[in-house]
Amino acid sequence: MKLNTLKLGIIGGGQLGMFLAKSAKNINIEAHVYSNTKDAPAKKYASKMYYGPFEDSKKLINFSKKVDVITYEFENVSVESLKKINKTKNIFPPINALSISQNREFEKKFFIKNKISHAKSFFLNKKKDLDNIKNRIRFPVILKTSRFGYDGKGQFIANSFYELKKYWKDLNFVPCIIEKKIKLKKELSVVCVRDQNKKIFCYPTFRNIHKNHILFETYSPSGINNKLEKKLINISKKIIKKLNYIGVLTIEFFVDNNNRIYANELAPRVHNSGHITLDNSDINQFDQHIRAVCGLNLIDSISLNKGVMRNLIGKDIKLISKISKEKRYKTYSKVKRYSYNKQEVKEGRKMGHLNFTKI
Repeated sequence: MKLNTLKLGIIGGGQLGMFLAKSAKNINIEAHVYSNTKDAPAKKYASKMYYGPFEDSKKLINFSKKVDVITYEFENVSVESLKKINKTKNIFPPINALSISQNREFEKKFFIKNKISHAKSFFLNKKKDLDNIKNRIRFPVILKTSRFGYDGKGQFIANSFYELKKYWKDLNFVPCIIEKKIKLKKELSVVCVRDQNKKIFCYPTFRNIHKNHILFETYSPSGINNKLEKKLINISKKIIKKLNYIGVLTIEFFVDNNNRIYANELAPRVHNSGHITLDNSDINQFDQHIRAVCGLNLIDSISLNKGVMRNLIGKDIKLISKISKEKRYKTYSKVKRYSYNKQEVKEGRKMGHLNFTKI
């Protein structure tokens, strides 16, 4: 199929969907976007917008009939709906990867099965499970809901069995995991992509800074030593192969004070930490994802400039000029501003970002 006749369906109209639609448009691919709100950043570049709840299987199936191939910008899409669509349409990234990423227990079991180093974990599905593991828990630990957790939601640090039991009760005993609390030295991410010819490309590792559980800054490259960099890239390539993955996959890692590596989460999509590639790389993550899901070859010869991405969260969007002049950014020669054109400013809401780069 010729690119100028290809219709790409994107489920999700947020800022990730916006950048994906822009990348598609740049190579003459029609981007049809399904959003649950008319305040959708993606409408800026979409060829056509469709609206409806993400839980509405019928509307999603009708949307799929209008396009040739489908991708998505976030994890909380109904796997059952996508399975029905997948009978007649290609969906990338693959549904099995989405299913694993939606459930922290599935994710940890994937790490165990494939011998990927991760924080020691226990699984809570029934009330008796907690009593059965009581004597094996070493505090402090983090209690996390198995599903629907992002930006720190559904997470509690417990320093005693009493606290752990209380937090789980507060969550109405929904399925959870208990995870050993790591003494963190660094939080890192690897954004990698695999195309339909099984070719893999990984960006150099990013270093991430979080505030209030929300990504605040990303530094590229990360500044870690070559030995650690190589290990992280190799683990990421192993994961993307095991998933038989197509598209951009982001793996979030923890590194402790002894330089031990722990895989933390899988994000089967383009990623906030990869926004810096819009300005410090010859080919950004959104372009690579579009190429992969639409059957094009990846571009793997890139130059990478030093850069830092700063999220604009909540009222930060009104302080761009002030933030741009902060002392720690003075060594960067260029700054580019991105607004997601969201109408309502909310605390904790990502409203845009700044990319600082050295040329």
